[in-house]
Amino acid sequence: MTIINSVVPFVAIIVVLVVVHELGHFVTAKLAGVGVQEFGLGYPPRLWAKKLGGTEYSINALPLGGFVRMVGEEDPSHPQSLASKPRPVRLVVLSAGSFMNFLFAIVLFAAGLMIPREVAVGRAVVQEVLPGSPAKEAGLQQGDVIWKINGREVRNVGETGNAIRLHLGETVTMLVKRGQDFSELRVRARWTYPDIVHVVEPGEDVESVAKQLGLSTASVREAAGIKTTLEPGQVLTIGEGPDAVTYTPEKGDTVASVAQRLGVSQEALRAAAGLPDPNKLEVGQELRFSQGPTGIVIAPQYLYTETQSYSLFKAVPLGVRSTIDSLTLARNEIISWIKGGGNPEVSGPIGIAQATGEVVKEAGWKVLTDFAALLSVNLAVINILPLPMLDGGRVVFVLLEVVRGGRRVAPQKEALVHLVGLAALLTLVVVISYFDIVRIIQGGSIFR
Repeated sequence: MTIINSVVPFVAIIVVLVVVHELGHFVTAKLAGVGVQEFGLGYPPRLWAKKLGGTEYSINALPLGGFVRMVGEEDPSHPQSLASKPRPVRLVVLSAGSFMNFLFAIVLFAAGLMIPREVAVGRAVVQEVLPGSPAKEAGLQQGDVIWKINGREVRNVGETGNAIRLHLGETVTMLVKRGQDFSELRVRARWTYPDIVHVVEPGEDVESVAKQLGLSTASVREAAGIKTTLEPGQVLTIGEGPDAVTYTPEKGDTVASVAQRLGVSQEALRAAAGLPDPNKLEVGQELRFSQGPTGIVIAPQYLYTETQSYSLFKAVPLGVRSTIDSLTLARNEIISWIKGGGNPEVSGPIGIAQATGEVVKEAGWKVLTDFAALLSVNLAVINILPLPMLDGGRVVFVLLEVVRGGRRVAPQKEALVHLVGLAALLTLVVVISYFDIVRIIQGGSIFR
């Protein structure tokens, strides 16, 4: 099942994304009269190759991407070389791969929106407002239901979180419902928000720590890893003898809700489920509370799912918006890291394969179009970065030529820079893959 849920969809997605990317280079190169020597999937050593129409098509062993090998990428001496073409043509050919991935992301997002699927519905309700936070300053209160952010309707917790992160560094306008009334509050979404850290001292329990920090007991329990939900499918026997009650929890069942439903004590139910005392903390335990950009803890006001799909004419504009949102979120995450707002979570092919399996397991196959669209956006962004060996690195040399008044960097020097970049890229992939393997062995996930 691991191979079916993780490896097969991962390989299929990567192959499609790489082919789309390289087709951008291939087609624009051909249209510009540039000779294409090889269209390769993966990196050597070569597994298979076939020559058609002057171009060799190959499949290679290292599944780290693909390439289009053109005549004279750095040397303009050949009439069919890329380097012999005008600078605007070279920029188009070099940028076409990322451009194709952006377009393909729109197609994938739109396709996903047209596929009928179950979507979570349940507006975000403020469970907690952290002391000293922008939300506290703005006047948000526990129980407020968030309806819109900067005029965009947010129908669930995920949309609410994304809408806030789209506007990091800005002051957003939240339309909230308090009781029967609506009001607009302006809340600052911070770039950086250091975690609240507390080390448990002797004599402290959940309630005392919650009171001391101005937090809810639910937040303290979550930080301490104290489970309040029951494991679905676990057969529980509460009590003994003829008065014993047997119950099999369903997804989302909590100790409190099941105890009330069955008419048993929470202590007896926790004992049957093997759950610890919900008020007990370990001395020396470090509790870490994430404040988030605005300083609010949100949860669904109510939660159900409904089948949702869009027509082509509605799905395409929404696909464009989703792609732009993905780019904005990626940009904001990078800026947040630079400003010290957290540590980036980086994964290589192994980690992405693991993530693919988790997406399929948790949400089903239908959401793979969204996941593939996000990967397509990431592939586009990474390739256009101004780093040696990548498309963006080659674009830099063209722009450098403009700055130097038409004088090129020597082909041998440019080739050396890209060779060093390739070596650095392969080394980075090996290092990241090592940590991906360690995380998988330890039972970790890139999503938490």
